[in-house]
Formats: sequence, structure tokens, C-alpha cells
Amino acid sequence: MAKIVFKKDKINQLTLLPPDLGSLVPENHLVRIVDKVINEIEISALFNTYKGGGTSSYHPRTMLKIITYAYIEKIYTTRRIEKALRENINFMWISGMTTLDHGTIYNFKAKRLKQAVEDVFASVVEVLLTAGYVKAENLFIDGTKIEANANRYSYVWRKNIEKNETRTKERVKTLLSHIDQLQKQEDKEYGDKNLEELEGNITSDQVKKLVEDINQKISKTPKSSGISKDITKLKNELPKLKKYEEQKSALKDRNSFSKTDKDATFFRMKEDHLGQCQLKPAYNVQIATENQFILGYGIYQKAADTTLLIPTLNKLITQVKRKPKRIIADAGYGCEENYEYIKKNNIGNYVKYNTFDIERTPKYKAKPFAQDKFEYDQKEDQYICPQSKILTFVGIKEVKSETDYKSIRRVYKASYCSDCSVKKLCCKGEGDRTIEFNRKLIKFKEIVKKNLLSKKGIKLRSQRGVDVESVFGQIKHDNQFRRFNSKGLLNVTTEWGLISIAHNLKKMAN
Repeated sequence: MAKIVFKKDKINQLTLLPPDLGSLVPENHLVRIVDKVINEIEISALFNTYKGGGTSSYHPRTMLKIITYAYIEKIYTTRRIEKALRENINFMWISGMTTLDHGTIYNFKAKRLKQAVEDVFASVVEVLLTAGYVKAENLFIDGTKIEANANRYSYVWRKNIEKNETRTKERVKTLLSHIDQLQKQEDKEYGDKNLEELEGNITSDQVKKLVEDINQKISKTPKSSGISKDITKLKNELPKLKKYEEQKSALKDRNSFSKTDKDATFFRMKEDHLGQCQLKPAYNVQIATENQFILGYGIYQKAADTTLLIPTLNKLITQVKRKPKRIIADAGYGCEENYEYIKKNNIGNYVKYNTFDIERTPKYKAKPFAQDKFEYDQKEDQYICPQSKILTFVGIKEVKSETDYKSIRRVYKASYCSDCSVKKLCCKGEGDRTIEFNRKLIKFKEIVKKNLLSKKGIKLRSQRGVDVESVFGQIKHDNQFRRFNSKGLLNVTTEWGLISIAHNLKKMAN
């Protein structure tokens, strides 16, 4: 049998490390791109977070390089970044062999980067524009829900708060009425006066002051056991009222929030293995992309995308400092308010309306009594149905959106539909057929339809799924970022800003 020879174990052999760690990092490595770009970008906003004086600080460019490269490498927690700085050659090189503890990294993110992340992101976008990676002409907008770092079962609902608060206030009024009856013989003014003050909206501060007044008054007279018991019960209701007031303050204009992250809202999310909807605390992340680069982002607490297009575009125009030529988005953003905003800013409108895809299906075309099948007589201001019945103008209906935007709808109603042989196919209810038309919205839809069916529109529509939705796929699935690690709207916005910067630099390197 031939002799088996093994290489010697060199674990304890003394060696001289290379004089330059860069010799261990390939020339075209991603970490070198991160180093180069962050050395070029403007970070004056980050410098402004330092007051000066005291001991020396780690350079913000170095800190930014470390955190950005960590996010590119799917390392999102400060303790794992600390570990990588001790063990990973690339982290050692980009940090200059700086060994940071997780507390220092967290403080930089929470105190410094939180104030400047949007300015840093805007500087990265400026580099992309200057280098020609993007032109900011065709913006593809979409949103997704990212789960919050909160307990999934810590929900608080507006309806429950209002129901419990109403019950508590009723108990308070009952107790006050009973106390009033017991004290009426000794002090008639006391009961009437205080009850009149609480006829309107009862607050915890009012009840607290009232309890103090009652205690002060009955201390001067012989106490009855009945009043003392009622006072004790009244005191027990105070914390409940205070809690409901705090919860309503945390809700603002939302219908729910999480106890463990009060900025997070409960959304229906398809996140389980069967693709079924589950209620989870989350944030609505909106992004605008071009060539799969993120040019703008926003974090919101509302589920519907309709009201988020305008704030996202306003923020993007501020960051990029230029207006796009065209906006491309799905039907979730199509509404009169958004169309009017796009028109005022002289931007090409390629935002679908809710029935754009349905109108092109054979099933919809086969519907003889669809609203757009009614012929309009402009001279008489009336509509004629497919059965030649006349729908006359009956009034104007004003509809207000969540953002207080007012839409005007003209209402038309037919007469004697009961005589029609096809009434069941046309009318949903027992009465005559009624239709509503928004003239302004109809004109906007005609423009949008023309744009979307043009050669340019067909190309942009097909590109939208590849452009913006691919970015979410890369972040959520390839980079495994499906849940925020921080809590609170500001911290979450900082975290997504870092995700966006890391995504753009990685895309640039590729």
C-alpha cells in the first residue's frame, strides 16, 4: 500500500500579514464600489449632526461605509455588524481595521443617520444621475407592506376604544348622578354645577378635578358610606379614561395600531405559506424606480395606495430636484385628485384607472347595460339607455376623499323602468335606474386611456412589472428583508433609507 501524505497543520505557525489589507480584496469587488461612491457623495447633513468638543469621534464616512456594506451583505443588526468587523476581511478593509462595538453603531444610526439619511440618499441619487445610470424621466411607482418589529397580537382597534370609552363615560355619569342625589340635601349647587360641566365630552382631567372637589367638600361634612363607595368607583374609572385618551391620540386618523410599536398599523398581508391573508402590524413602503434604481421612497401608515401618490411625488421632487416626464403606476393610484396633480405639474399620465383592464375583457364588452353604454345628449343634458329610455338630470352629488378633496358627480335617473322587459338585467334594486357621472374624471380617463394604449404606453406598462416590482422582489426575497428591525416611524424610515442606498450601490456595481 502506498504511503499517504497529508499537508502539515499550520494553525500555530507564525506569519506576517500583508502590509496592506487591500491586497486581499479583489479590484472589482463590491466593497470597493461602496468605498468609492461614499467618498464622492455630499454628506454635509451628516457632519452637521456633530456639535464638536469632547473626545474624538469615528469619521461619519467610515461609519456610513460600514453600515451600507453591511446592508448589502444582508447584515441588518448592530451585533452582527460588530461580529463582521472582527471576522470579515472586507469589513476590516473598509473600516481600516476599526473595531466598533454594537452600541457605537446603534448610536450612529439612531442619533446621527436618522437626521441625515434622506440627504445621503439624495446624494447617492445625484451620483446616479451624473453618471448616467438614470435620467429620472420615466418613474415607476408602487408600494408594498413590510412587517413591523412588533407583536402580531398586540392590536388596538378604534371601534373597541370608542365602545369601551362610551361605556366608561356612562358609568361615570351614573356615579355622578348618584353622588348628586346623596349630596343634594347638603349642597344643591355642588351636584348641578359639576354635572353641567360634564354634559359634553367627559375627559380624565375633568373627572380627576371633580373627584378632588368632591373629596374636599365632603371632608367638611359627615361622610356617608354611599358617597365614599361611589368616590372609590369613580377613581377606578380614571385610569381607564386616561388609557382610552392616550390610545385615541396614538391612532390619529388610523383604525388600528400595535401596543409594541404605536406607529405600526395592522394591514392584511399575504405572507403565510398558503398565501392567505393575515393581519399583521406593518408599514406601507412606497418607492419610485427607474432602471431598477430607487429614486425616491416614503414610509406611510395607511393601507390604500390611492392617497400616497402625491406625498411620494412631492418628496421625490424635493430629493431629486427635478420633475419626471412620465409617471407609470397601477390602478391602485388612479383617482381624480392624482390625475389633477399630474396635470398641474405637466407630467405625462400613465397611471391606470380602476376599470382599465376590465374594460378590455370580453365579459365586460358583452354587458349591454354598463354605464359607458349609455348615450349622452349634450343639448338636452340627458342620457339615453340601450332600451331608448331617457335618464334626466336630478341633481349634483359632492363626494369628499380622505384628503378632503371634493369631487362633483352629476346624477341622472330614468323613469318607468318597471315597464322595461330587461329591468332585471339593468337595475340592481327595485327602483328606476340611476347613474352618476364625474365629467372631470371622464376627461382624465380619456387622456389616460389614450396614453396607455399608445406604443409608448404599451412599452411602459410592460416595463412597470419588470422595473419596480423586481426591486421589491430583490429586497424582500433575495436580500431577505421582510421585517423591520427597528421601531417607530422615524427609525423605520432611516432603516429603509439604508436599504435603498445599499440597493442602489449594489445595482450600480452589477
